[in-house]
Amino acid sequence: MQTKITTNLGSFSDRFWRNVVRNPKGCWIWNGSRIPRGYGQIHCNGRSQLAHRVSWELHYGPIPIGVLVLHHCDNRPCVRPGHLFLGNGAANIADMIQKGRSLRGEANPNAKLTVAIVQSIRERIIRRGTIAALSREFGVSPDAISAILHRKRWKHVLP
Repeated sequence: MQTKITTNLGSFSDRFWRNVVRNPKGCWIWNGSRIPRGYGQIHCNGRSQLAHRVSWELHYGPIPIGVLVLHHCDNRPCVRPGHLFLGNGAANIADMIQKGRSLRGEANPNAKLTVAIVQSIRERIIRRGTIAALSREFGVSPDAISAILHRKRWKHVLP
């Protein structure tokens, strides 16, 4: 990113920081344009960029290709450099799970099963049920049933 761009409104950095409300004890909130998911965005060199990524680059330098800028504070419009850290997709998911933000089990709006059904599947397979029959009965794939039985999915559900 080129941060030395100047316009009649000043440098890119000046333009960026005019859109930030700084709280010395908390997040620095982006008050400029935001994308629907709540992250700030700013236009530079003819393209839209995420404000928290721009903040990282203004303070620490370029972000390696494929690396994400994550939030310690979980506040999407926050651009405070001390609240940001670099990571990959796996680190982002681990951070989400550790902070209890993942929608697992019935909390996931795409879930087809419930805790009671998962417990029933595990009990029935012990009593000689077949994976194929259970997948037909509950409308999920045999792989989904197998993943439940081997605790690769719904591992938070006790037997």
